[in-house]
Amino acid sequence: MRCLSLAAAAVLSSTGANAQTVVDGDTIDYRGVVVHLWGIDAPEKGQVCADNWKAGEAAIDRLKELMNGRKVVCNLRGGDDAPRVAALCTADGKDLSATMASEGLAWALTRETADYTVQETDAMSAIRGVHAHPCQKAREWRAKQLNAP
Repeated sequence: MRCLSLAAAAVLSSTGANAQTVVDGDTIDYRGVVVHLWGIDAPEKGQVCADNWKAGEAAIDRLKELMNGRKVVCNLRGGDDAPRVAALCTADGKDLSATMASEGLAWALTRETADYTVQETDAMSAIRGVHAHPCQKAREWRAKQLNAP
């Protein structure tokens, strides 16, 4: 994993075209590296809440809006032993993870950091996004999909 992290760091810090695409609500392809947004866990692509609200699509659409036409910059987070490439990504200086959590389109990933717990709590209090619907947390939804017949 050390080689992957070092290679990812080199790509993330390189200059050149600022090309990125949204993979799902918390993952982007940034300059050829698949990067998980630091500190959050968004609904998965295809995840639908019990009331038929398409949480996964809502998260993807919002992340696309936040990035569209803006300069996206990602800085690697986590250590060499991290299970995936995670980065703090901004769009025109605005923290994408903070925005997704504050709008209720992602849960704070507290096993990584406590950085976004305030934003998640605010979204819960205001009943925004996933907190306004009977949604499973993304990790629970993924586990259920893995165990489905």
